[in-house]
Amino acid sequence: MSSHPFLDENFHIRWSQLVPENIEPDIRAGLEEARETIDALAAWDGEEELTYENTLLALENAGEALNRGWTALSHLDSVRNNDDQREAYNKMLPEVTEFSSSIHLNEGLWKRVKAYSETENAKALTGAKRRLLEESLTDFRESGADLSADKKERLEEVQSELAKLTQKFSENVLDSTNDWDLIIEDESRLAGLPPTAKGILLSEAKSKDLGTEEIPVWRVTLKFPVYFPVLEFADDESLRKEVWEGANTIGRTGKWDNTELIWKILKLRQEKAGLLGKSQFADQALSRRMAKNGETALNFVEDLHGKTAPFFQKEVEELQQFKAAATGGDPEPLEPWDVAYWSEKQRKAKYDFDQEETRPYFPINRVLEGMFELTSKVFGFRVEEKKAVFIEPGADAPDPGPDEFEVWHPEVKYYQLYDEESGDHLGSFYADWHPRDEKRGGAWMNYLRTGLPARSDQSRTPHLGLICGNMTPSTAE
Repeated sequence: MSSHPFLDENFHIRWSQLVPENIEPDIRAGLEEARETIDALAAWDGEEELTYENTLLALENAGEALNRGWTALSHLDSVRNNDDQREAYNKMLPEVTEFSSSIHLNEGLWKRVKAYSETENAKALTGAKRRLLEESLTDFRESGADLSADKKERLEEVQSELAKLTQKFSENVLDSTNDWDLIIEDESRLAGLPPTAKGILLSEAKSKDLGTEEIPVWRVTLKFPVYFPVLEFADDESLRKEVWEGANTIGRTGKWDNTELIWKILKLRQEKAGLLGKSQFADQALSRRMAKNGETALNFVEDLHGKTAPFFQKEVEELQQFKAAATGGDPEPLEPWDVAYWSEKQRKAKYDFDQEETRPYFPINRVLEGMFELTSKVFGFRVEEKKAVFIEPGADAPDPGPDEFEVWHPEVKYYQLYDEESGDHLGSFYADWHPRDEKRGGAWMNYLRTGLPARSDQSRTPHLGLICGNMTPSTAE
C-alpha cells in the first residue's frame, strides 16, 4: 500500500485506500512538494538559461501530485460523500485554494515566465508548445499577476472565501435533497404512474428497509429520476403538488437555506472582478470564451427570448385549452405541478406516442453497446468493458487481479479504449450512471490522469477519465 494513496501515480486507482484519515497527510505532502517546486522556479537569479523544459513544462508539472490527489478527492466528494470525508476535505480546502491562488500572484514566478517569453527559444515555439506559452501568459495576467501587493493579498482572501462558500452551497443542496422524502402507503395515489416509475419508488423504500412484501410502501425522494415521473404521470393532483413543493425545498429551507450564501457569493464575485479590472463578474468569467463579455451574453439571451416568446406563449395557451377540454373547465393558467402532467397527456393525444412503451427497447447496456459500435465504425476505436471490483473503503483486502479494476461503488463500470488498427491502449474510463444518496445531482465528465501521444523519446501514455450521470435506474419491478 502506498504511504500516500491519494498521491499514488498508479494508473489503476485503489479507491478503497482513499479514506478520510489519509486526506490531510496526503494533501499536505502534495502541497509541500508543490511549494518546493514553485519556490525553486520563482528563485530564478537571472543567470540560468531559460528553456521550455525548465520553465513552462516545469511549471505545468509543479503540482502534479497535488492535482492528482485533489482531483480524486473532489471526485469522491461528488460520488461518495460522507461526514468524515467532508470534514477532512473542508479542512484542507482553504490551504489548497490559497496555494492555487498564489501561483499566478507569485512575483518571482511571473518574472521568470515573462523573461522566458522574450527569449529566442520561446519565439521559436510552435503548435501545442506555443499554445501553452500563450495560455500561461494569459493565465498570469488575468489572475492578477500585475496587481499591487495589497490587491494581491485581498484577491487571495476573496478566492479562499469563495471556495468555502461555494463548497457549503453544494453541501446544502445534497443534504437538503436527502432530507426530504414522502412515504406512500396507499397505492391508489400512484394511479397513472407506469410500472417503471412505481418500481423505482418501491426500490427507494426498500433501500431504507421500509415496507414488506405483504404490505409494500413507496418512497418518493428528491433525486430527479425518482420524483419527476410523479410530476409527469401521477393522476393525483395533491400528490403532484406535495412532490413539487418538496422539490422546491432544495437549498431553500432551515439550516440548508442557501439564500444568504448566494448573496455573499455574488458580492465576492463582483469584488473579484473589480480587483481584476472588470466591471462585472460576467466580464471576468467570459473573457476567454466565445461571448467575451457579459453584455454580449445578455444581448444574446434577450434576443433569443424575444424570438421565442411568441411561440412559447402559443404553446402555453394550447396546453391551457387542452386541459380545459379534458376537464370540462375554462382555460386558465396551470399550476407549476400540473405542467409536466398535462404536457405528457397532450403529447400522447397529439402524437400517439408513449415514451414508456419504448423503454424496454433501450436498456442502458444495449444503448451503450450500440454507441460503442458506432464509435468503432466512425473513429476506429474499440471499447471493451472490463471486470470492475468494489472493495469497501478501508478494508484489508488483497489487490485486484491483473484483469480486475477497482471502482468506488458496486454499480460503477470500467472500460478500456483501444486503437482498432494498432491495438494501442488509448485510455480508460469509469461510468457511474445512477443516483444515490451520497452522490450529487446532474451529469458531468472529468479526467483523473492526462494521457499523452507517443513522442520520439516517450511511448504513449493512456488517458483516464470518468462519466457520471443520474439516469433512471433499472429495477426488477
